[in-house]
Amino acid sequence: MAVPPLATQSAAGRLVVIAGCMFAGKTSALIERLDAARRAGRRVVACKHQLDARYDAIHLATHDGRTFPAIAVPDVEALRRAAADADVVGVDEAQFFGPPIVAVVDELIDRGVEVIAVGIDFNVRGKPFKPFPELKARAAEVVALTSPCTKCGKPARYSQRVTPIVNGDMVGGLKDYVPRCDDCFEPWSGPLPWD
Repeated sequence: MAVPPLATQSAAGRLVVIAGCMFAGKTSALIERLDAARRAGRRVVACKHQLDARYDAIHLATHDGRTFPAIAVPDVEALRRAAADADVVGVDEAQFFGPPIVAVVDELIDRGVEVIAVGIDFNVRGKPFKPFPELKARAAEVVALTSPCTKCGKPARYSQRVTPIVNGDMVGGLKDYVPRCDDCFEPWSGPLPWD
């Protein structure tokens, strides 16, 4: 039996949303999809917000050290420029771009680009993290990832902040956040930069 050829970019773009709490494997899932697209001969661009320089300023980087070359951009206009010639665009930590990313995603999809938007879908208060409700509503595919809760081991959807927020900096890593399930999550009660 002959193996079917790899799928090629169609005229219509699509949006894939990969969302979940911290440490759920979202960036790993994005890297796997971008690697597969690149192996298939597609023009791939990975972008990340320049605020996220936790592990590597010019690569997507997982908590366990896996990387993929990326362009660090300050805003959606720079994201639009970086994606100009791509067939597939991966956007890590899409929540850092806020609601303005939705219009750029729509534009890329209209141009026939496959967009993979990855990020945290609930903020430290347990509320939907904009722009994820809008992105999920537009997505052809939504992948919801969880991590074991650090208190009870059940699937966690939330990222519990466990260190103080200094100067409004919400970016953090292993020492700042832990995954928590619905029962164990305690919403942040202090002030936040967007209040």
